[in-house]
Amino acid sequence: MDDTILNSDQLDALKEIGNIGAGNAATALSQLVGKKILVNVPQADFIRIDKMSVSSLSRDPQELSIAISFRILGVITGGMMVIFPQRSALLLIDILYNRNLGTTEIFNIEDESALSECASILSCSYLNAIAQLLNLYQLIPSIRDTFIDQFGKLTQVIIRRFIPEETNFLLPIENRLTVEGAEINVFVIFLLEPASMKKMLKTAGI
Repeated sequence: MDDTILNSDQLDALKEIGNIGAGNAATALSQLVGKKILVNVPQADFIRIDKMSVSSLSRDPQELSIAISFRILGVITGGMMVIFPQRSALLLIDILYNRNLGTTEIFNIEDESALSECASILSCSYLNAIAQLLNLYQLIPSIRDTFIDQFGKLTQVIIRRFIPEETNFLLPIENRLTVEGAEINVFVIFLLEPASMKKMLKTAGI
């Protein structure tokens, strides 16, 4: 497989892995908040880092967001980001603390910690889905780092500072969750090293 070209079957396989992870993540979040969560079909894409533009990841690159980044350790290596746009983050905080929707207007340290824990649960759900689907176990998220900035700046800074140089590809997945009538957007972005991507596709039989 060429490191820069994937065929349609390979692209579909990677996107399907992301879709299965999204379903697992929604279930985990539902258990955390104790409320029913509806999840739309996730929007997954596949982007080469050297072809990436901020607009390819977000419709509003200037929106203030909170991002939690991890490295993936184990039989597959790379990185992972979970990003909550501000509006969705504030709604999720209200839901986590059983507040009326719209109560929280700014983040505090406790809120950041709660969102970081949610991101940890979501990321583990995604990794568990990959492990079960591909029989690739021992996938472990590293200690997480948390950042608050504009969406566009977050993705650029985290990719540049915290992701290994060998990482060539992004698999961004936009999850749209509905909780008690409130829509919450969560972006999960995988940063894939070529060797790990090949291993995933080979195990999937593609």
